[in-house]
Amino acid sequence: MSMSLVIGCLLVGYLIGVAMLGWSLLQSMRMLRGHGQLPAPADDASTTDWPLLDVVIPVKDEEAHIAACLESILAQDYPNKRILVVNDRSTDGTAAVVDAIRARHPEVRRIDIAELPEGCYGKPHALSIAMRELTGEWVAFVDSDFELRSDCLRTLVQHVRTQRLDWLAIMGRPELTQFWERLLVPLLGAVTYAWYDPRKIADPKWDNAIGSGFLVVRRERYAQIGGHGAVIRAYDEDSAIMRIAKRAGHRIAYVLTPELFTLRLYGTLQRTVRGISRTLIGGLKTLPRFLITINGLNFVSLLPIGILAGLGLAAHFGVAVPHADIWLATSLVHLLLSTALAVVVYRQAGLCRRLALLHPLGSAMMIGICIRAARELMSGRRIVWRGTSYQ
Repeated sequence: MSMSLVIGCLLVGYLIGVAMLGWSLLQSMRMLRGHGQLPAPADDASTTDWPLLDVVIPVKDEEAHIAACLESILAQDYPNKRILVVNDRSTDGTAAVVDAIRARHPEVRRIDIAELPEGCYGKPHALSIAMRELTGEWVAFVDSDFELRSDCLRTLVQHVRTQRLDWLAIMGRPELTQFWERLLVPLLGAVTYAWYDPRKIADPKWDNAIGSGFLVVRRERYAQIGGHGAVIRAYDEDSAIMRIAKRAGHRIAYVLTPELFTLRLYGTLQRTVRGISRTLIGGLKTLPRFLITINGLNFVSLLPIGILAGLGLAAHFGVAVPHADIWLATSLVHLLLSTALAVVVYRQAGLCRRLALLHPLGSAMMIGICIRAARELMSGRRIVWRGTSYQ
């Protein structure tokens, strides 16, 4: 087979890949349009028709964040709620911060977890202990680094009731303050939604599901599957419990609601790399998925730059490349599409669109993090997160 024919075949494959990238861009825009702002609650907050809602907040060493989270929940206009803080072996000033708020708001309750049984994971174990304290018709599990808009709980409870859902997982807008966090976290979101399309999560024909740090669930359904006791040894407990619920025939959904709440993530580069690695291990789970993700990041962001650089070097040294004009035009279209996709991703995270111009750097970093996470997965080493060691 001649070199010209080989290059021609590669070019055909490349054209098909670029066309698929364009289709992915359209799909991403369609997905985000269908998972945006929920309707504002129509009922008056003073009505007695709102069901009792238990708001459960698991905390571990969250002295810096728990006050803002609790204050935002106390400021909710939802009229019928109980607040339960589950303090899981915190060694900092978390308990003192919660006590200071309880002194002003006695409706806030606190459960303290003194030790973690062998083989259990921290957060699902803590929530399984809290299960016996639940009395509401609905339960909201809220991570301690979230801050809710004042009508957040009413909006979500109205949504689950009008849509007749049993479970709802919600993703808000991340607060990204450091450069590397701003560059990498949106790409983590893009990888996540490439594997877990939010539009399919409610489809009972699609077996998989994804959760989040903010879940709203009908307590009766939660108890049917054993609550967080069913995922007490799950590394990705939020998604694992949603998968169990879906396979049990419960009606579940996942929504993107950047307007309803914000969440703090990692901050420093070191914490960002560690946090993304942990999330990728829990989300991708297998080496083939890691390899597909690495190749996908390379194709979307790095390949067009590599081709353009190769064509430039070939022209500099006088090397003739078959179909060079087509290669050049296709790679430029490829780079334009990948940048447009990056604009969509970063805009969804509430960031400046100009940051999307650095997506090749971000993708190169994400590939390195994927390799790091895959090595940890294959080695079977234990991972330390918030002072707890996980297998």
